[in-house]
Amino acid sequence: MKAEDYPEMMMHASTEGRFKGNIEVGGLVLCSIPSEFLVQREAHFANINKQTMESVDNNYMKDNDPRMSKFSERSTKVTFGSGS
Repeated sequence: MKAEDYPEMMMHASTEGRFKGNIEVGGLVLCSIPSEFLVQREAHFANINKQTMESVDNNYMKDNDPRMSKFSERSTKVTFGSGS
């Protein structure tokens, strides 16, 4: 992104090199992405995460023994006590 598009960030504008006129902080260059790509990317990684968790669950449960069954519930519980 050009520094002139964001005047409040002009102090971070690169004055020389390949990214001259762009906003650069610590070697990182500010970039933009269309919102459609962002939605697609989010859906893609959510799907990968879902598949990974299913694989982990299936791998964990494959060694299940009826004599000592494993629980596959995924939940957490927060309680507050009086401390006594």
